[in-house]
Amino acid sequence: MHTITNITGGILLVIGFLGCSIPPQPILEYSVEAAPILPDGETVFYEDPIDSTVVWSKEGLQLKVRFYNDRMLDARFNPRVSPYTLAGWTDPVLGYTPPLWTTFEVTVINRTRERVELDPTQAVLRLDNGNYFYCSQGVGVWKTLPHYFDYSYLKWGGREGNVEFYANTDRNDIWRRTSFQREKPVRKGRKYAGMLTFPRLPKDVKSFTLEINDFILAYDSAEAGFGNPTEFTDIHFHFTVEQGVVTVERGQ
Repeated sequence: MHTITNITGGILLVIGFLGCSIPPQPILEYSVEAAPILPDGETVFYEDPIDSTVVWSKEGLQLKVRFYNDRMLDARFNPRVSPYTLAGWTDPVLGYTPPLWTTFEVTVINRTRERVELDPTQAVLRLDNGNYFYCSQGVGVWKTLPHYFDYSYLKWGGREGNVEFYANTDRNDIWRRTSFQREKPVRKGRKYAGMLTFPRLPKDVKSFTLEINDFILAYDSAEAGFGNPTEFTDIHFHFTVEQGVVTVERGQ
């Protein structure tokens, strides 16, 4: 009996030693980093050193754009209930949480014109592989699978997601308060900001252009809520992107 006990104890000791010596498995994370490309010779585009936005500025009117990856979004919004990321859900095949959206914060600052307006249904994300996406704020007009899709059901479609939804914060309330809404004219001396969300980038994309098309510069009436737009401009922001799976040590 003593011999059997000693052998069993030795086996347990070896197993315990091996268990302690095996390092924890790293966490897989999908990283997306985008950097603006400033056109050569252009003076209307520049980077703001204070908030790291890329800015289009002309005659007292500014349009500021900031790319947000999932880490930035989860730092800004509670990831347990955020409508902007899939935090809390891991793809069982890939072993990591993929991005839900390609997200930008867009700010319109109007110092000189009577009334300007950005219509999100005219915003397009044009990719270097020839494809293009419409933003979710514009899918009431265009909702076709090649140019728009939404994976948010992965986080919110199950029972656990719905429990989290009702027990904490209504994600639709966050969406309404923070996404860039339609029909938001910006009068002189004011500004308006919100998030534009496009489908996540295909893995082979190396660059893209955020097109703000038909930005309204003037109306034929200065009265709020009246008049037809009479002056437009297209504003395009170019970005390079680096993306891929990275490993993150536990505890970081």
